[in-house]
Amino acid sequence: MEAQASTKFGSAARDIQMKSWFKAIYDFFYEMFFGCSHGHLTRPFTLQAHSYKVCLDCGRQFPYSLDKMRMLYPWEIVKQPIEELAPIAVESGLAEQQNYNRTKAIA
Repeated sequence: MEAQASTKFGSAARDIQMKSWFKAIYDFFYEMFFGCSHGHLTRPFTLQAHSYKVCLDCGRQFPYSLDKMRMLYPWEIVKQPIEELAPIAVESGLAEQQNYNRTKAIA
């Protein structure tokens, strides 16, 4: 009985995996033939040194080159490594407070 149950659950898992695989293929071809044509794009935006345009219909972002003044092809996109964070010197301003004299005229 247990052998039949494990076979039943194994085939159920296989069926789910097969259905998800077919769904992925179906979704790919559906998007290719009937998906968004990206006809309504925004002007170029630049945030954190990356420029892109956004499709107003589906929300997808497309990399944009300010040098070439056009959207980039996938093979033109250069993956930039994340720069290491440099320590920032922060001064407390305590020295300025100690030398502060309230009797000095501001104007």
